[in-house]
Amino acid sequence: MTEPDLLSFAHRLADASGAAILPWYRARPAITDKGSPAGFDPVTEADRAAECAIRALIAAHHPDHGIIGEEFGRQNVDAEYVWVIDPIDGTKSFISGQPVWGTLIALLRNGEAVLGLLDQPFLRERYWGDGERSFGQRDNRVLPLRTRACPSLSDATVWVSSSIARDPVAHAAVERLGAAVRMLVYGGDCFSLAMLAEGHIDIAIGWGGFEIY
Repeated sequence: MTEPDLLSFAHRLADASGAAILPWYRARPAITDKGSPAGFDPVTEADRAAECAIRALIAAHHPDHGIIGEEFGRQNVDAEYVWVIDPIDGTKSFISGQPVWGTLIALLRNGEAVLGLLDQPFLRERYWGDGERSFGQRDNRVLPLRTRACPSLSDATVWVSSSIARDPVAHAAVERLGAAVRMLVYGGDCFSLAMLAEGHIDIAIGWGGFEIY
């Protein structure tokens, strides 16, 4: 199967994931704390249902593919093709009713990324790329993604993961950055990356080792 066909399949996975998630959104699902050393690390029925839906489709259509999933671990990771799944990136935002979470789906071929997709089913927005081209979809319109020009740091808008406040050193660095840019906003989860790719912000800072994009 060609990789364009697998991109089409990734869209099917995102459709299935969104269908599994949306009944739980703003419905106060039961929450379990996974007990991360970094603090409260929630997981909900929506996370598990979405990953199960994705895994079921992969098993049915590509049983020889591997899977690395946020909730149910690794399977057949030595395969040529391996899917990497985070059913809800931003579970804290999800359970707080904020629409800045998303489903992340990537595909590796022999350890190299060949496509990636971010889906926000509540907003009906989706973003994807294959390493050469990238697109965004909103209101059934598909448009190429393009970052915007930002001639200097003082012109930049920065979106920062709110969890960075837990680390005093990283938080102090971000506050210094905030004094140098036009605007700094906390929150965003994976959706900040979509806004960066679409040209609405200039810098996105995550917190999983202090990632800057």
